[in-house]
Amino acid sequence: LEHVPRYHTWMKNPALLEATGSEPLSMEEEIAMQRSWRDDPHKCTFIVHAAQSIDAGDDRMPMVQFDVKDNLASMVGDVNLFLSEMEDEDEEEECNKSRKDEGPRLQAEIDIMIAEKDWQGKGIGKEATCAMMLYGATNLGIRRFFCKINEDNMASLSLFKSLGFEQCNYAECFKQVELEMMEPLATLRERLELLGAYREVPCPVDDES
Repeated sequence: LEHVPRYHTWMKNPALLEATGSEPLSMEEEIAMQRSWRDDPHKCTFIVHAAQSIDAGDDRMPMVQFDVKDNLASMVGDVNLFLSEMEDEDEEEECNKSRKDEGPRLQAEIDIMIAEKDWQGKGIGKEATCAMMLYGATNLGIRRFFCKINEDNMASLSLFKSLGFEQCNYAECFKQVELEMMEPLATLRERLELLGAYREVPCPVDDES
C-alpha cells in the first residue's frame, strides 16, 4: 500500500472526483478502500506507471522485478476491474452470436484514470486499458467488458469507442453512457495486443501493508 499517499493526493482534485464518480476520503478511509481492493477477489486494480520514469536498472538487461517503493514517482494513474457474473440475457446474447468460449461467464466493469496532467492525452491510458483487458480475459476468464461514462466525458468515450466498445445503455438520471465489448478471447487478443500488450514480472510487497 505504499502508493496510497500519492493516490490520496490525486483524489483531492475536484475534476478527478467528478470524472471518476468518487467521493473525497480521509487518509484512513483511503487506506481501508485500497486494502479492500487488494483483498477482494471480485476486484482487480493495477497502478499505471510512466515507462520513461521507471527505474529498470541496466537498460541492456530485461526487468526481472518491479519494486513499488523505488518507483512511486512514476505513478500516473490506475486501471480497475469490477468482476461479476454475466446476467442471463447477456449469456443468451453471447450464445446467439455463436461465441462458445468455454469457462466461467464472467464480466467486468472497467475504468481508467490518468491523474497526472503531463501524461494525459499521450496514449498511456489506452495502452493500460488494453493491457488490463488482455490480463482480465487471459488470466481471469472475463468474456464481457463494460464501462459507464459521464456523457460529457468525451475523452473517455472516445478511448473506449476506439477500442471497439459499443453503446448498450444510457442512464438518463445519471447522464451516463454504458458501453460494452464482448468478444472471443482470440479476437480480443488480435485486436488489443497491437495497442497494449503486457508481460508479468515479480513485484515484492511488504506483508505488513
